[in-house]
Amino acid sequence: MLGVRGHADFHALLFREALNPYLAEAKRGGREPGTVLAVGAGSREALALAELPFERVVLSGVAEPDAAVQEAVARHPRLVYELANAEALPWASRSFDLVLCKEALHHLARPVQGFYELLRVCRRRAVFVEPWDCALLALLDRLGLTTRFEHEQVANLGARDNHVYRWSRRSLAALLASYYLESGASCSVRVGWLSSRVLVPRSGPVRGALAVAGWLASHVPGAAGNLATVAIDPGRDLPPDPRPIG
Repeated sequence: MLGVRGHADFHALLFREALNPYLAEAKRGGREPGTVLAVGAGSREALALAELPFERVVLSGVAEPDAAVQEAVARHPRLVYELANAEALPWASRSFDLVLCKEALHHLARPVQGFYELLRVCRRRAVFVEPWDCALLALLDRLGLTTRFEHEQVANLGARDNHVYRWSRRSLAALLASYYLESGASCSVRVGWLSSRVLVPRSGPVRGALAVAGWLASHVPGAAGNLATVAIDPGRDLPPDPRPIG
């Protein structure tokens, strides 16, 4: 966070946290990064992924793409944009090497369903950046100092307001155990205090002090952070695709 001087730096940091480990592993393994699906994508995803060596980049969302996304797609032949509901993705299982979802799952009416859809369509890794739960946030909730609901979300399906669903190690462990049983899936989590509110002060020392305060707070039990980058490598034995019986 010490190098963050604007919103572009802030989001670039999140993308590096999400994508660099995958790209480094692909390079070490002597393979290409392959294809990527960005769920709930906008111009930031389009610009970040266009600069990386993916064979094909599919951007998806529930609204028609804005001018910035259309321009990025027009400039980069590897990029396409498709309308898709994250709770019911239209692609077959294991269609993409990497599936990326940055701050979109908590906008869903059924975030867990969207989570399982990410796992279903990924072949090598699913990565998401989402709000994280901790005891300190629960206290701030009770004091009315944190955001529990987001209003006027015009980019949501049906322009619906949404609850800010927060993940935790306990919820991830339970959901992954249910989906993969004991088939060798792995999950890594990086948690910290990240907020665009840190960008408000113009003073470098103030920004630095806030960044250090967030780092120190993340080491206090029960105060791990409010945002997590989660990377999941699928197991060997996926469950059957959801389908009606008869």
